[in-house]
Amino acid sequence: MTEMRRRICWLLPALTLFMMPPGPAARGQDIEVLDDDGAVDMAIAAPMVMWRDENFDMWVFGNQGNGASGRSRFDSLLVLQVEDVDRSCGLAREQKQKLMLAGRGDIKRFYDRVEEKRKKFKLVQNDQNKIGQVLQDIQPLQQSLNAGLFNEGSLFAKTLKKTLNEEQAASYQEVLRERRRFYFQARVELVVTLMENTIGMRDDQRRKFVQLLLEDPKPPKRFGQYDQWYVMVLAFRLPEAQLKPIFDEGQWRLLQRRFQQAKGLEQFLKTNDV
Repeated sequence: MTEMRRRICWLLPALTLFMMPPGPAARGQDIEVLDDDGAVDMAIAAPMVMWRDENFDMWVFGNQGNGASGRSRFDSLLVLQVEDVDRSCGLAREQKQKLMLAGRGDIKRFYDRVEEKRKKFKLVQNDQNKIGQVLQDIQPLQQSLNAGLFNEGSLFAKTLKKTLNEEQAASYQEVLRERRRFYFQARVELVVTLMENTIGMRDDQRRKFVQLLLEDPKPPKRFGQYDQWYVMVLAFRLPEAQLKPIFDEGQWRLLQRRFQQAKGLEQFLKTNDV
C-alpha cells in the first residue's frame, strides 16, 4: 500500500470522531483494505453514531433536566401559579381544584407531545443523516417551554377565564398589568445600562433615554429570551427628532450602528410572535 493510502486509512477514523457532536456513543469496526499488491490490510472503520435518550432530553429540556425532573418542576410551577392567582383575587376551593386539574392537563398534553417525538427519535437515533429532522421536530416543544405551559392558549388560561367571576377577573387583570409595567421598565433600564457601557452615556443622557422609551410603553406579548432585542427595536423606532438631541455626534454614530442590528431583528421578533 502506498504511503498516501495508509495515511488516509488512519486519518478517516480520527476525522469522523472530530466531526461528531459530543455525547453519542460510538463503536469502531474493523474493515479490510487492499494494498497495491492485493494484500489485505486492516484499518479501523469510522465509528457508528448512536444517540442516547439523554441527548433527546437535553435537546428538549435544555438546562431544565430530563423528563422526570422537568415534570416535577412543572408540578411545582403549577402550584405557584394557582397560589399567585389566589393572592391576586382570592379563590374558592372549587376554583383552585379546577385550575389544578386544567394545569395537570397542560402538563400531560405537553408530555404526550414529547413522547410522540421520542418515538420518532428512537427510529433514527443511529442515523446521523436523519437526526437533523428530529431537531426540527422538537423546536415547537422548546418554544412551548420558553413560553410557559400555562400561558395564553393553555387549558389553564382558558379555565381561568371561565372560573373567575367579574370582580375577581378585574382584580387579577390589574395585577397583571402592573406586573407587566414593572417588568418592562426593568428590561428597558437594563438595556439602556448595557448601551451606556458601549457608547459612554452620562447619567442625564441615560435618564432621558429611559424616559423616552417609557413615555408610551409597549411591553412585548410575552417576556422571555428576546426581551433585550425587543427593547432595541423599540429604541430604533423612536422618532429621530426626539432621540438624537440627547446624544453628541460621536455617541449618535455608535448608536446608529446598534440600530442597524436592531433593524435586522424586527422581522425575526414578528416571526416569533414577540
